[in-house]
This record gives sequence, structure tokens and C-alpha cells, in this order.
Amino acid sequence: MSPQTAEESSRYRGRTQQNLALAGIMLPLLALNTVSGFAIAAVPQAITSLNGFDRYSWPATAFLLTSTITMPVFAKLSDLYGRKWFYLFGASMCLAYAVLAGSAGALPIPVDGMSQLIAGSALIGLGQASIMVLSFTLVADLFPPLERGRYQGILAAVSIVPFTFGPSLGGWFTDHFSWRLAYYVNVPLDLIAMVTILFTLPGFRPREASRPIDWAGILVLCGWLAPLLLALTWVGQTAWRAPLNLALLIASAILLVVFLLVELRVKEPLLNLGLFRERRIALVCLNLFLMGGAVYGASVYLPLFLQGGLGASATTTGAVFAVYVLATMAGSLLGGRLLSRTGSQHYAAIAGAGLAAVGLFLFSRMAGGTTQPEVLRNVILCGIGLGVLTPTYEVLVQNAAPAGTMGVATGITQFSRAVGGSVALAIFGTMLLRIYHGHMDNLIPLGASAELRLAFDDPLKLTLAKPNLNGAAAGVANVGSVLISLLNGARASLISALQSIFVATSAALAVSCLVNLFIARSTLPED
Repeated sequence: MSPQTAEESSRYRGRTQQNLALAGIMLPLLALNTVSGFAIAAVPQAITSLNGFDRYSWPATAFLLTSTITMPVFAKLSDLYGRKWFYLFGASMCLAYAVLAGSAGALPIPVDGMSQLIAGSALIGLGQASIMVLSFTLVADLFPPLERGRYQGILAAVSIVPFTFGPSLGGWFTDHFSWRLAYYVNVPLDLIAMVTILFTLPGFRPREASRPIDWAGILVLCGWLAPLLLALTWVGQTAWRAPLNLALLIASAILLVVFLLVELRVKEPLLNLGLFRERRIALVCLNLFLMGGAVYGASVYLPLFLQGGLGASATTTGAVFAVYVLATMAGSLLGGRLLSRTGSQHYAAIAGAGLAAVGLFLFSRMAGGTTQPEVLRNVILCGIGLGVLTPTYEVLVQNAAPAGTMGVATGITQFSRAVGGSVALAIFGTMLLRIYHGHMDNLIPLGASAELRLAFDDPLKLTLAKPNLNGAAAGVANVGSVLISLLNGARASLISALQSIFVATSAALAVSCLVNLFIARSTLPED
């Protein structure tokens, strides 16, 4: 029986009311994924316009942090106070993101444009947490058990479809108008979604026993992750032994210990550490940590490689990313089918990680002369491999979780993947800066002006800066040949940095493939 009372539930059994309720659930989910899809191809040009190359990975990191930490909070608060207003809050965060990101750099507030984009990404993380957690729960609240499977399938499709057309359209808006329009175009859909929630979703409160929220765990989790990610990010601009970095790393280590102690003592922990005693769950969580780094590394840095390394347009970038999404969908369907037919999770996990590792290694071999068919081949291999892993790991955890802990176990897997992605993006951001600037520092002539050095700080802006480079290079001998060498070197340095990032993601999946060898061979039960 759904959490509301029978009397409340009976009011939403009519076909018209069901359709309206479905629209109220579906439109915010569509708005969330549409604004996220449109932004994919626009991000490199947005960051270039906002002079944010040194913080390239920060928007994605902010998104991951807020969404990961607040998912369990929204789930528990909705059990206590009802889902409608928290769902409306999630939709409002989509609107706030579209407006704030689209206006970044033009708002009269005392932070720079890149910081505004990062703040907007943190807001969409809140929207993601609320909408993804509550949308599928609302189906269980409002529809009878026999109909839930059909509606859950509709929501799953709504979650994926925007990523098949969103990147291409977002890229087209970016190329032909402005990267800002790729965000603004979503505002009408966000407004419609909010209005639909107000008038179609019931406001009753689920009748479940209230459970305490692990506020202490949430606060200490933030205290552990925030300084860790800041240290991993800032080391790219300073050094490991810089006093501030050392202080952040020490603080993070202390707070990690505090977090573990808190989670062992509270009645309703954010993270049930006891589940790690089950070997398969512990190994799958390690794999998901590694997989998170690979997934977000590819998603964030593939558009940068296409636009900065190959000189592709935002439209082409979006089309390639759409192929990647479709390959991931195909891999997920293939993985589910293989599991159903063979029942062997062990071999599916090895095959998926191995194929993804090969695809990511091929990413690392891409260079300035890589052709579009080669790029498509690589993204298809990577996408299929990662897609196979998703249902495989879910089934592994579900089969290993003790009775009554499946929901908590699933939450741990999501947490592991998100933390892996956050840590990896911070490390990759440092790699990007260090490798790029390390190469360029050796290419720029001694005695070059500060203006010339500044012009090559951001490789994505060099096309715009070309008309001013002659003035910045005044006084440099053989200025023409030097500038050509620097421009070619900047592109090669960016490609080298991105190749190193893709090598790291490939290595992570290769390690994951080895870890999968130690997961006990098991087959799915027949009933």
C-alpha cells in the first residue's frame, strides 16, 4: 500500500487525475534533464567567456557535492512533511540554474562570473537530488501497484531522452547565437513545470513513522569532502606542501575519522558502515568509486577535447555526446539482457569494465589529427562498456544486501560513485593546469611580457586573442614564427593534458576490471 491513507489515495484514481498527476511528476524531470543536456556542449565556451579555465572542473564538482549530500535529506524530509513542496523546490532550482548560469558574469553581485556559474551548478545539484529522489517515489504514492511499472518506465525514458537531443541543440544555440541562450531557452519549460506541480500534485503528507535525520553525519560529511576537494584543486596552482593545502588535508583526514565515528553511533546513519562487512558490497562500492571518476572524467573533458583539441563546433560536440549517451543506453539494455539470459554478474562486470577501459585508452590516443569516425568509435566502445556496468553493479548489490537494507545499500552505491567522481574531477583539474602550464612555460621565450603569458593562460581563448598577440609579443625576436610556435604548442599542450586525464580514467577502469576478478562468481536466482 502506498504511504498515504486509502481515502487520500482514492481521490487520485480517476484517469484525468492520474494523467494530470503524471504530468506534474514528468515535467520537472524533463526540465531537469533538458537544462542539463543543453548545457553539455555550451560549457567550454561559457567557461572561456568567464575566464574560468583554471576552475574548469569546479561546476561539475559543485553539482556532484550538493546532489550527493542532499539526496538522503530530501528523501527523509519528504517522508515527514510530504513531497509536493520539496518537488516544487527542486523545479525552482532548475529555473534558478538556467537564469544564474545564463546570466553569469552579467549579474551585479560581488563575485566573478565563473563563481556565479559554479553557484548555479550547486543549485542544479539540489534540483537533481530532489527531483531524482522524489519523482519515482511519487509514482508509488499516487498510482496503484499494478500500474507503477508502466509509469516508472515512462519516467526512465524522460530521464534519458533529453540527453539524446539536448547536447546537439545546446551546441547549435551556442554556435549560432550565444552560450547563454543554451541556458535561457529552458526557462519557459522550468516555469511550466513549476505551475504544473502547483495545480496537479496533491499536498497530503505520507503517513509513515518519522525517522531521525542524521544531521551530524551530513555536516561532518561536508566538513570532510569540502577541504579535501579544495586541496586537490588548489594544488594545481600551488604545491602539495603549501601550508594551506597541508592544513586542508589534515582537517579532511580528521573529519573523515569523525564522520566514521558518527556513522557508527547514530540510530539512522547517512552511511550504514555495517554493509561493508559484506565482501561483494565493499568491492562493488570500490568499483563504483573508480567508475565515477571515469564517467565524470569522460563527460566533463570530452567536450573540452573536441572543442579545444580538435577545433570542433559546439554543435558537433553535442552530436558526439548524443552518440555517447545512446551507446550507454544500448550498453545498459545489453547488460540487463545478458544478466537475464546468463545470470552471470561476474563475467558481465569484467567485460563491461574491460570494454570501457579500452574505449577510454583510445580516448588517450586521440590527437589533433583524429578523425570523426575514430572519435565515434571510441565513444561507442566507452559508452557500451559503462552502460553494461550500471545494471550489473545494481544487481550485484541487490543480491548481496541483507534483508531490509536494499534501499540503504543502493544509497551507498550512489554515494560511492558520486564521491569517486568528485575526487577524480578535483585531481583531473589539477592535472589539466599543471601539464598545460608546464608545457607552455617551457615554450614562452624568456623575457616575454606578462601580457603575452596571460594570453596563453587559457587555450580556449586564443582564437579570440589572436588579433592582440602581436602587440603582446612586441620586443620578441622573430615574433611571427614565435607566435605560430606558441599557438601550435598551446593546442598540443592542451591535448597532452587531456590525454593524461584519459589515461588516468582508463587506468581506473583497468583496476576495476581486476577488482571484479575477486567478486565471487554467482548467478541470479531463478525465483
